[in-house]
Order: sequence, then structure tokens, then C-alpha cells
Amino acid sequence: MLQMFQSLFKLLMYMGAVLTFLSFTVFLVTNWNFAQLVMAYAGLLTLILVIMYYSLSLYSFLFRKDQPNDLFLLRDLFLMPISFAQFFGQVWVGFRYRSHFPLPETYQQNNRYFFPLTGTWLVVNGGPDPDTSHSWDLIGQRFAYDFVVTDERGKTHRNDGRRLEDYYAFGAPVLAPADGVVVKARDGYRDYPHPGALDPFAWNLLGNYVIIRHEGNEYSLLAHIRRGSVKVKRGDHVKRGQVVGEVGNSGNSSEPHLHFHVQDAPHFLLSASLPVRFSKYRRLASNGPSDGQFEQEEWVEEGFPVRGERIVG
Repeated sequence: MLQMFQSLFKLLMYMGAVLTFLSFTVFLVTNWNFAQLVMAYAGLLTLILVIMYYSLSLYSFLFRKDQPNDLFLLRDLFLMPISFAQFFGQVWVGFRYRSHFPLPETYQQNNRYFFPLTGTWLVVNGGPDPDTSHSWDLIGQRFAYDFVVTDERGKTHRNDGRRLEDYYAFGAPVLAPADGVVVKARDGYRDYPHPGALDPFAWNLLGNYVIIRHEGNEYSLLAHIRRGSVKVKRGDHVKRGQVVGEVGNSGNSSEPHLHFHVQDAPHFLLSASLPVRFSKYRRLASNGPSDGQFEQEEWVEEGFPVRGERIVG
């Protein structure tokens, strides 16, 4: 029952926020007093719902120990501002594109992008269509990728995987995928020390990250970087293949991995992801190992990696 009320409050909050945003837009355009009145009441209602949702989350966390998701209900409390920002960012992108978003069949990329890692990596999320996409309904991450390292048994870690250092990907160098200029670089967020779960107090979805501007206003984003490893700062010129950091577990990450995508603006929450192809990489065509070795290796001059493939950078 508690979770049902929380879900209802969350839905009403989003509806109230949308109504506030729309009435504010109408008021700016028309200076219509009724729109101002609607905006005021909708904003007040949304604020009340936010307070009620926060109260339920705190109540659940403090007193309802029978609830299995107490920690994540509290996590929702801290991430609520981010959720609102992400939602309105998607609305803004929708207005910009009139809902005609970039697609692989029509988008002409302005740069050649190379795999931002060395060695063999598994694509755990990502692809150019709804079936393989990282998050098709999130325009900002529609063409994003998540990469991890696995052993011959398909595991991403040695031992029991309780330590970050057990993960094969942790600490691997992250490379600039193309020449460009660093427009944002963030370091200082912790690597969540309990892999297998999300950090309930991760204020930043990306954790530590680097955003690089390339020719034609394309921006590559490399996220969840290891704390203390970011090697560039805003304004730095970088070359393809230059090390910009190390794979970590910061931000909204359940285990050490690299999140990568290319977007059309420097701000993560206000941009659309772009369907760009990688150039000159090797793809291990087999879905599984055979006698410790992958069966086929295919050279790809230019293409989209797809979920489940192993890529050699």
C-alpha cells in the first residue's frame, strides 16, 4: 500500500510539473492572467506532492524495515531533482527536434570516432535500434553504450566480486575517441565500494566524467570514471587515443564500466544522443568462448557495436 501511494504521488508530481511548465510557457507568450493563476496553483500542488512523497520515503526508511527497497526509496528522495531535470531536458530536446530525432539511417556524423578503450570489451548495453538500445525512450541516452570486461567464463570479476579491484574493467585507461577540446571535466565523486548495487547517495548520474567537443558540434561523453584519475581539464586540447581517465564506479553505476555516447550539446541533460559509428575496430563474432578462445574475429571499417558483441580496441 505504501509503495502504491508513492507511485501515485510520483505520477501526480510529474503531471503537476508538466502543467506548471506549460502554463508558465503560455504566460510568457501571451501574458494571459489565467495562465498565471494555473501556474501558481499547479506549482503549489506540485510542491505539496513533493513534500508528501519525501515524507513517505523518510517514513519507509526509518520505520518500515519490512520493506525490501527502503534504501532506494530514500535514494528516490535525493534523485528527485535530477529526475525532474532529466524530464524537462527531454521536453526541451523534443521541442528542438519537433520529435524528429536523429536516426542511424539519416544522421551524417561529422567525425570519425574510435573505440575509447584498449583490449577486449563486452557491449552490455547499446545499439542502433530499439531492441539493442541503451535506453531508447531517453533521447539523451538512446545511442549510448556501456562496456565491461569479462573473462572466458563470462564473469566481469575475479574472486567474489565484492571489491572494486576484483573487476577486470576497474582502472583501465579511458581514451579520447577523436581530436577535440574538453568542455567539461568532473572529478571528486566517490567510486561506490559495494559493486552489485547502486550508490543510494549518488547526486550525479554520470559520476566523474569528461565531455569533449569535436568538429561540427558533436560532443563525446565518457562517464563513471574512477575518482582521482581524470587527467584533463576544461579547455584542454586532446588527441585521439589520449588517456583522459580510468574506468571507475562513480555515479549511477552498479559495477565498474564505461558509459560512452556522443551528443549534440555540451550539457548532458539538455542534449540528444547521436547515432555515430565507430571506425576501425575488431569484433569477436562468437557469442561465447570455445576452448578458451572466441571463434571468429571480424575487422570492421565502420559500424555500430551491438549489445552482446565483444569489441577489440
